[in-house]
Amino acid sequence: MIARLTKGLIILIVLICSRSFAADFKVVGEARFEYLFWDVYQAQLANPSGTYQFGNHPTKLTLTYLRDFAAKDIIKATNEQWQHLGKKEIISKYDAQLAALWPDIKKGESLSFITDENGIGTFYFNGKKLGAIEQNGFADNFLAIWLDADTSEPQMRKQLIGQ
Repeated sequence: MIARLTKGLIILIVLICSRSFAADFKVVGEARFEYLFWDVYQAQLANPSGTYQFGNHPTKLTLTYLRDFAAKDIIKATNEQWQHLGKKEIISKYDAQLAALWPDIKKGESLSFITDENGIGTFYFNGKKLGAIEQNGFADNFLAIWLDADTSEPQMRKQLIGQ
């Protein structure tokens, strides 16, 4: 009897703890990124509240690609966006880590970035965990590409943040 109660208590604790770490995400907004006449990706932003405020975590950004891309080209585009945002101190800083995490992408595949309550971001490829970059500020700098007021794609930002 005690063994059964102990086992039940352990299962209950595991369920409560796992629930506290798993966020229920609600869609904030969606947008399609197009470059010239090419469809590049469909983006979706989500968080527990379903409303946007920069710097609040957890957050989930999912990009579903509409074309094939080599990982090196996505890294290059990331650096170009940081350049646009004036984040010169981080340009190329994360290249090796991103190259180790990101695969080449085929049409229809998705890359997600999910931050935890502390703002640490983890990448997922088609729902499978790739790994995290745990440096302070990385998550906000990465999300800024789409969500900063000075993004290169202000219309896309408005759609993603639900305006």
